[in-house]
Amino acid sequence: MNKARNAILARLKKQTKPNFSKHIQFASKPSPHLNRGKTSALLIKKLEENRVEVHCVNSKNFEDTLVQVALDRKLNTWLIGKNLSKIEQAGTALTAASPDISLVHYTQDYETLKKTLFHDIDASVTLAKTAIAETGTLVLIPDQNEPRMMSLVPPVHIVLLNECDILNNFQQLVDNPPWSTQKMPSNIVFISSPSKTADIQQTLAYGAHGPKTLIVFILS
Repeated sequence: MNKARNAILARLKKQTKPNFSKHIQFASKPSPHLNRGKTSALLIKKLEENRVEVHCVNSKNFEDTLVQVALDRKLNTWLIGKNLSKIEQAGTALTAASPDISLVHYTQDYETLKKTLFHDIDASVTLAKTAIAETGTLVLIPDQNEPRMMSLVPPVHIVLLNECDILNNFQQLVDNPPWSTQKMPSNIVFISSPSKTADIQQTLAYGAHGPKTLIVFILS
C-alpha cells in the first residue's frame, strides 16, 4: 500500500512541478484603431449598457448641467477634493445655484471624516485620469487630493472625464500609462458601473454597497 501511495504522489509531484524555462505568451485580440468620435461613442455605449448616466458637455455648459443634475436629484451635500481647479469651479457653481447645497472638502483624515462620509454626503465628484472604450471602464488614480473613499462610499458618484483622454483598449493603457513609469501609483481604481453584487442564485443587484448611481460627464 505504501509503495502504491508513494508512486502516486511521485507522479503528481512530477506533473505539477513548474517549468520555469518556458516563457508564457498571452495572445490578445487586436482592436481596430478608432478615431476620437468613434472611441467616445463606444465608451458611451458600454457605460450605458452598465446603467451609467452619461452627459456630453463642454466648458460652457458643464457647470449648468451639473447644477441641473444636483437640483433634479436633490443632491444637497457634496464631497469634493482639493487643489483641483475644475472641481473647485464645479463646487462654486453648485453653492451659487441653491442655498440648500453645501460642500464638504476632503481635507481631514478618514477617521475624522468617517461619520460625515457615511451618513451626510449625498454625492461626490472626482476626476478620471483616463477611460477604456472597449470595456467601458473609467480609470481613477486616488491621491491626497482625491482619496479613494470619494469613489467608494457616497451614494452618487460623479466622474469628470476629458474626451481627449479616452483610450481604445487596455493595451493602450499598458503601452502608454497616464503616470510616470518611475512613480507608478500604489492604487488604481477601475470603474465600469454603479456598485453591484449577485446572490447565490446569481441574481444581479445594483447599489448593494457603494455608489448606487454613477454619472459621467465627458468634457469635449
